[in-house]
Amino acid sequence: MIDNDREGRGEALDGLVRVTAGRDGRITGIRLDPGLRRLHLDEMAAAVLRAVNAALDDSLPDPHAAEMARFTGALTEALNHLGRP
Repeated sequence: MIDNDREGRGEALDGLVRVTAGRDGRITGIRLDPGLRRLHLDEMAAAVLRAVNAALDDSLPDPHAAEMARFTGALTEALNHLGRP
């Protein structure tokens, strides 16, 4: 039986960014620690993206879909780092 009330959870930067996602693929919560203010906006955005993808991965019922989402998240992160000076 599938637990439709289960929320996926994801975080980045040692918990400075925390995200929850429902099984319907909607983000249900975002918590940003004030410590993020010291980061550049691009770093903050990348952390939010990682946390969102992790929460979605955690909420997905299909393990193959979660694996693909992790792969695309890692690929996105790698591409973001290649674009930095």
